[in-house]
Amino acid sequence: MKQNKRMQTMVIMLCAVVGIFIIYKMAASMNDAKERKEAAELAAQQSELMIAEYDYRDAVALSYTKRGGETVSVEIQNSRWVYAEDPTLPLNQTTVAYMANALASMGAQSVVNLEGADIASFGLDDPTWTFTVAYEDKDVPRNEHTYVMGNYNEFGKGYYFQEVGVDKVYIVVEGLTQFFEYELHEIVDAGTFPVLSSEKFESVDITVGDETRHLSGDDIASAFITISDLLVPANYADHHINDATLQKYGLADPETTVSFNYKETVTVQDTAGASSSSTIEQIRGFKIHLGDAFEMDGKSYTAYLADGYTFIYYMPTSAAESIMTHFAADLAAETEE
Repeated sequence: MKQNKRMQTMVIMLCAVVGIFIIYKMAASMNDAKERKEAAELAAQQSELMIAEYDYRDAVALSYTKRGGETVSVEIQNSRWVYAEDPTLPLNQTTVAYMANALASMGAQSVVNLEGADIASFGLDDPTWTFTVAYEDKDVPRNEHTYVMGNYNEFGKGYYFQEVGVDKVYIVVEGLTQFFEYELHEIVDAGTFPVLSSEKFESVDITVGDETRHLSGDDIASAFITISDLLVPANYADHHINDATLQKYGLADPETTVSFNYKETVTVQDTAGASSSSTIEQIRGFKIHLGDAFEMDGKSYTAYLADGYTFIYYMPTSAAESIMTHFAADLAAETEE
């Protein structure tokens, strides 16, 4: 009798386990179906929220304008990005490629319901930003797209955005504009200057006419590292070095030359054809030639040339005056002796 009861209990427990397993499988199946449905809906939603999906390598021209600023227009010539108004101006190819990529793949976080909306409040008639990009490849003729960004939507936590000629308005985050926060001179490839530090700085030679002063020491290092920090390639007066521009900036026959002498660690092969190498320190010189002072935007700057570079640059006139002060002080000190 007891054996029959134990058998009945085991059967009941087995049935319960089977029932739980069936319920679990049904729930899991339902969850899987729900997840697949939600994933499909999300994919569809995201698909609808793509504003642009192009290959940035097919871009052949683009321009951007920030409200109140100048329009910067660039285009592809001979497989390189150039400034449309002056192709001789070299541009930073990486920076412009990032711009093209940003416009080629744009998504939105939502679509604005235009029914009954106050479209004038979107600010798209007087946009904060305007972008234009043109694409072309061997299979598709040139096609151009213009986009405008309007006012900020506090509720949507983004900006109104629209492609001109398309009856749809989006809300986008501000991330796009970070690729375009550049004035023209900031995307020009004007070279790279050496960055000096107290560990690298060795000395400075200043030549005025026929007189050269060799200056070194901790105080000189501190002063001339500060001056070198003011020499920025993005600060250029002209990218054409010719008789006219040299004459204009007093650089046809510059009287003052400054050489910043610094240590640089380089790797060299120990012997010809050997696989081993070693590092050594070499003294390098970054040499500039000072020209005339000129006014720009109410401030005084001094033009200069840098050996090995093809631009006419400028520094604050106060920096040039500081160089001449050190030259005069060292010359006076020697005279007193």
